[in-house]
Amino acid sequence: MPPYSKIVAGTDGSDAACDAITVAGVIAAVADIPVAVVTTWKPSISVPGAREQSWAELTARGADIDLSTSGVRAIEQFPLEANTFDALIAIAGQTSQPLIVVGAAGLGQTSSRLLGSTSNRLSHNSPVDVLFVRRPTARFTTVALATDGSPTSLQATRRGLQFAEMTGAQPLLLTVARDVASGTATLADVADHLGSADIERRVLIGNPAEILAEDAERYDLLVIGNRGMAGFSRILGSTANTVTHRAASNLLLVNTAPRAQ
Repeated sequence: MPPYSKIVAGTDGSDAACDAITVAGVIAAVADIPVAVVTTWKPSISVPGAREQSWAELTARGADIDLSTSGVRAIEQFPLEANTFDALIAIAGQTSQPLIVVGAAGLGQTSSRLLGSTSNRLSHNSPVDVLFVRRPTARFTTVALATDGSPTSLQATRRGLQFAEMTGAQPLLLTVARDVASGTATLADVADHLGSADIERRVLIGNPAEILAEDAERYDLLVIGNRGMAGFSRILGSTANTVTHRAASNLLLVNTAPRAQ
């Protein structure tokens, strides 16, 4: 069973958003799951970023065409008069196992973070998993599962392993440790918990945040948990926060908070 039952993809027609639609199509086609395309508009041109309803509808139809070309069989369009963050969360809340897919353009720009871009708000406040797209791909071949052996990182690696299996990618367990011996022990323990004794493993030495952000470009996707993306940990500069904003790869940020029953 796929880890996700529906993809909720946001687009404003920009290049970054089109890349996100491309990646959403790749995932949805191989997993045979539906995609909900969300576009938003505001009625007043005095509002920064305002759009007309016709623009939102046209943008959604364009994404629908691209997704259909990718082989996605079930597509819904949601051109909404709403804030984009709120719309994405609302549509995602209509299904039990959603994955939000958006472009990552707002994550690497200080001005966007300060002004509150949609991608930045999602990184810190989404109650569901979010895949931030930095580069399009025709297929996922390598998926790196970053872990420090903690319970929350185990949740993230398990979800990442499911994603790799769903897309036919090669998973790799990745940790940053103080030395090779401790890192090897951590990965052995995580592999045991995952029930994947044969999974490829890689130990890096150095500062976890800096090393993971730099190493990410090796892979089609880096998977991390969202621990430290809110509260004082975020302000002080958590590993997850640094990697989310600086990693050069596509990033799956797994929500590791307890799920409501």
